[in-house]
Amino acid sequence: MTASGLSRWGLLACVGALTLAACSSSGATPSGGASSTPTSTHYVDVGGYDLWYSCAGEGSPTIILDAGLGAAGSDEWSAFAPKLGGLDTRVCMYDRAGNGLSDPRPTENQHPTAGSQADELETLLTGANIEPPYVLVPHSYAGLVDREFADRYPDQVAGFVFEDVSTAWEIDLWPKWDPSPWIDGDQRIDIQTTRQQVLDAAPLGDRPSIVVSQTTYDEEGIPKWAAPIFAEQQDRLAALGDDVIHVRVEHTGHWIHREHPEVMVEAIAVVVDAVRNDHALQPCDEVFPQRYVTCISPS
Repeated sequence: MTASGLSRWGLLACVGALTLAACSSSGATPSGGASSTPTSTHYVDVGGYDLWYSCAGEGSPTIILDAGLGAAGSDEWSAFAPKLGGLDTRVCMYDRAGNGLSDPRPTENQHPTAGSQADELETLLTGANIEPPYVLVPHSYAGLVDREFADRYPDQVAGFVFEDVSTAWEIDLWPKWDPSPWIDGDQRIDIQTTRQQVLDAAPLGDRPSIVVSQTTYDEEGIPKWAAPIFAEQQDRLAALGDDVIHVRVEHTGHWIHREHPEVMVEAIAVVVDAVRNDHALQPCDEVFPQRYVTCISPS
């Protein structure tokens, strides 16, 4: 969803100092245990300014955690990333330009778009020798960036886990109650160009993908009438792929990885397993037996 200042979706409450535990045990079963393998933290020049990233673990596919609007991955994912320690694969997170530990963009690079941010991410991954295939795990606004990344670099993306992500369809909905601009890294996003980029992007295809969405919609002054519209847009996102599970986490808001991290860990584990072993996703009710997780039938 959209954000400006400290009041809207995607902006973080600091969750502590950076920690990213390495992946240690074999198999695809998620584990909360940490490894003694040291975390790497580095910077890559993406065109005269440096983006921060951190990776831990070894293996394929590589998980890329991507934080929401105005949020620093170095903060937002620090408590969550160690929970992926049982997947026996590489886990990376980064800060988009101007957020967290990354440099701001030069002033001449004003009004970035999801497409330009996707290009920055690709430059970062290439410069850091973080090899594909990738399982992209975007939260909130990062869903727009990662959809555009997959459109521009389709051979690099093997799967998705979307965490209550922004969609192109919602962009014209927000101004009905909140006309403020979309701000990321202290720069105003060219949101209408971004909207068109994502509307024009290729569908998800046969990549194994899981859409995890909220149910409360009680943040950011969202009017009650808008909640079912947001929910329907998550349905539309799920309908863009041929191998997609869509779940709603009951009584849960926008930050699912904070409120119910076990759901996100399981979703990532299942997609990683499907990519690694080249098979379709398991039936939704087998993946998510929890009573508080509702499987949404394809529309």
